[in-house]
Amino acid sequence: MYKQPFAKTLKPLVCLALVLFLCIDVFAQTADISKLRQQMAQTKDSITYLNLFNKLGFMLHMKSADSCFYYGIKGNAMATRLHYEPGKADALANIGAALSLKGLYSQGLTYYSQALAIYKKNGNHGEVASMLMNSAITYSFTGDSIKSLQFTKKALNEILKAPADSMASMLYANYADMNPILTPDSGEFYLKKATKVANHFKDDRTLLVIDQLYADRLMQQSKHEQALPFIKHSLQIARSKNWEYHELEAYNAYADYYLAKKQVDSALAQYNIIYKTALANGFVYWQTEVLKLMLHCYELKHNLTEQARINKLLVSSLEQSNVNSNAFLGDYIAYNNAQQQVKSLELLNKDNKVKIWLLVTLSVLGFVFIALLWRMYGKVRRHSRMLSILNEKIAGQNEELKLTDEFKGRLISMLAHDFRAPLASTISMIRLLREDEGDFEKKQLLDLYDLIETDIQNILLTFDNILQWIKKQLSGYVFNAQTLSVNELIDDAASMFKLSIDAKKIVFRNEVPDNLNYFSDKEIIQFINRNLIHNAIKFSPAEGAITVSAQVRANELVISVKDEGKGISENMLKQLFSFNNNQKTESLDKGAGIALTICREFITKINGRLWAESTEKKGTTFYYALPLEG
Repeated sequence: MYKQPFAKTLKPLVCLALVLFLCIDVFAQTADISKLRQQMAQTKDSITYLNLFNKLGFMLHMKSADSCFYYGIKGNAMATRLHYEPGKADALANIGAALSLKGLYSQGLTYYSQALAIYKKNGNHGEVASMLMNSAITYSFTGDSIKSLQFTKKALNEILKAPADSMASMLYANYADMNPILTPDSGEFYLKKATKVANHFKDDRTLLVIDQLYADRLMQQSKHEQALPFIKHSLQIARSKNWEYHELEAYNAYADYYLAKKQVDSALAQYNIIYKTALANGFVYWQTEVLKLMLHCYELKHNLTEQARINKLLVSSLEQSNVNSNAFLGDYIAYNNAQQQVKSLELLNKDNKVKIWLLVTLSVLGFVFIALLWRMYGKVRRHSRMLSILNEKIAGQNEELKLTDEFKGRLISMLAHDFRAPLASTISMIRLLREDEGDFEKKQLLDLYDLIETDIQNILLTFDNILQWIKKQLSGYVFNAQTLSVNELIDDAASMFKLSIDAKKIVFRNEVPDNLNYFSDKEIIQFINRNLIHNAIKFSPAEGAITVSAQVRANELVISVKDEGKGISENMLKQLFSFNNNQKTESLDKGAGIALTICREFITKINGRLWAESTEKKGTTFYYALPLEG
């Protein structure tokens, strides 16, 4: 059966981009962006400038949702200042598009609704239809097929009221693609209707999308050879028009075709073209997604070396995305609104001062004017107090944002540290096999390959779990508790380092009772377990032993990790959990010290504590204690 690991998730984004395109009549191509910026630099009319500004914001939406969001916020502020409702509606539509692309569907629908109300008020039927269809597509993202279909039908009804143009063709195509209850014949009817309208208006972009929809339908029916001409034609149109984004979609369709034909190398060639083009043109969304597809192909080929390379690129891409992305859109909107309020109050304060000076000048006219002056002075004082309070509020919000950014940095450090060691160990094993493959028997090689595959699968599973946990923590730490088996946590954490344990012939003892459970945040505790076990392995001698045990003391559950290494000096123990960038000793390296510092910061969030005891040349024991309910 034909499978599309990525194209089916991409298609709604394509539809969204094109429906918005119909509203603004431009698309994100490099030449168009440069031309538009030149026009903006030359115009002196505020309304014209705002219209160009909104268009530029939209043109950037498929390259960077953050840029589209920034232009939407600024465009909304300009439109409010100019009292220009069409410009405000366009800016709100840009904000909605950016939020939807960010996955904030509820907020995106809110802004689409606001833009829709303005378009309805001004009788802009074409724009009303666009907002209805964008809402339908957004509901399809959330899985609400009922509302998606309702809004699609509303959009079709609305377009009948608008002057005849090519917008109807895209709406018909979307309706055929998004309506799950349509029979194949009904879907074919609407696609032909869309093609007829697009041909009438010579709308090559819509014809290109219709080709891709036909190709998709045929591929889903396993009619691969029948789909190929539509894929080729869509690529031909995209190249002739220099539509880079559509060209990437066509290459992706080609890759799906080759995968269906089990030609994995040909599919990889298409994905490499997509990846290079995405990097060159700044298409942020494609960069991470195509790496996932390439990883899938190398898994099909069982190419562990390339899997490791792509995994490394994927981790780097995700980390860079976290660093550069304005993920805290809600905080930014609140902050932006507060800044706007400050500016309004500053303008009001300035206006009141002018009035005061005028009243001073007119005070010679009598006691009545002096009384009025005092009244205005009191008014200014009240506004000053309001301004002072608001400034304090903003200072507090800035501090909160700083703490949130620091916590996000800790999350990224946690992710990088947790996977550097096991991935490095696995890569070292792969290199060893490559260099000494002839020294192993076939059964030994198969056993090693199975071990490496199991390790990588465990790493990926843990990676996915931590990513989900980090996603929930991006706006600040949220306690996410569940009932945990402490014994199983220790086994899971140790499994990440099985290759290292086996390589050093270390005896690993898990002496935690099987029936010992604890209710807390799993990912924080596992981060601590992994780091303490990793340190114990690193500093244990060959054929040494590591013992993990648990005791209940007073109102605490105490977990200990003991090794037989050369120990830590008393001076180093005092500095162990306040490690700085310049510290490095023979007993502890820089990475381990930073990780221990993060461990202590994390465990305090669940009201626990972390410490170590050591005797030089006799080993070290790390402890952490978790509170028990009264």
